[in-house]
Amino acid sequence: MKGSVLVIGGGIAGMVASLDLGDIGYKVYLVEKLPSIGGRMAQLDKTMPTLDCSMCIEAPRMVEVARHPNIEMLTYAEVKRVRGRLGDFKVEVLKKSRYVIKDKCTGCGDCAQKCPVDVPNEYDANTKSRKAIYVPFPQAVPNTHTIDLQHCIRCFKCVEACGDRMAIDFSMPDEVVELNVGAIIVATGFDMYDPSVLHNYGYGIADNVLTGLE
Repeated sequence: MKGSVLVIGGGIAGMVASLDLGDIGYKVYLVEKLPSIGGRMAQLDKTMPTLDCSMCIEAPRMVEVARHPNIEMLTYAEVKRVRGRLGDFKVEVLKKSRYVIKDKCTGCGDCAQKCPVDVPNEYDANTKSRKAIYVPFPQAVPNTHTIDLQHCIRCFKCVEACGDRMAIDFSMPDEVVELNVGAIIVATGFDMYDPSVLHNYGYGIADNVLTGLE
């Protein structure tokens, strides 16, 4: 609708854009494909040139985005279709199921402790592992667990660990929502370059050859 904006990408650029727009009265839909906002900056230890703590800078903005009355976060979601014209866009967004009920999950982590599956953790540039049920990092917003069905073995130990909270539901379907917005901001960020194609550097062969993120 007129006066609403879709922001694609929940990294630092998307969050700042959303906060600026929300502060001046626009309704903002912030769509992030990962389970948490934060983007690449959340993965960094320090930021140049001041070497300030990245999370110290970003975490307050993440919390502010989640609490802002004019911002609606759609995490673990992807834009599938855009129709219309400037001032009147109709956007289809696929909200992928976490198989965890957001309003019931307390983020306690009991489920992850019982999960027997270990997979590479994308947040740590695959240098460490996470469970098949996880939050991407400790300061994640929202602090709601997500089940990675690609690696889940459906042992249901997470369901047992959740107990009376009953926050886990493997029957939860994906959902498609249609948004009507007047403008779209694309702030999808970047992906890391694959250095393994540069054979002369020895990446993947020599243990001490790493990317900056690693």
